[in-house]
Amino acid sequence: MVKQLLSGKLTSKGQLTIPLELRTLLKINEGDRLVFVLDDNERIIEVQPKTKKLIRGVMGALKSATNVNVDEAINLARAERAKELKERSMESKDE
Repeated sequence: MVKQLLSGKLTSKGQLTIPLELRTLLKINEGDRLVFVLDDNERIIEVQPKTKKLIRGVMGALKSATNVNVDEAINLARAERAKELKERSMESKDE
């Protein structure tokens, strides 16, 4: 059985307004990303909220020989990224 729900509106910026009833049904909130599942004829057959995979959520799946503190791993990754960005910034100033 095919159900037709309320319609939304697409803006000139490509933003889609999703009616409250549909947001409630799909359990989606402001800022959530959506996945549009298409069939072979490129028709939308399903819309699913796309869940974010946070590092804390996947840490248990990683096998490690050492005990890894998640907060320490995140802070280390942030520090390395900051160092990399600073180096790039310095290189672009030298050019």
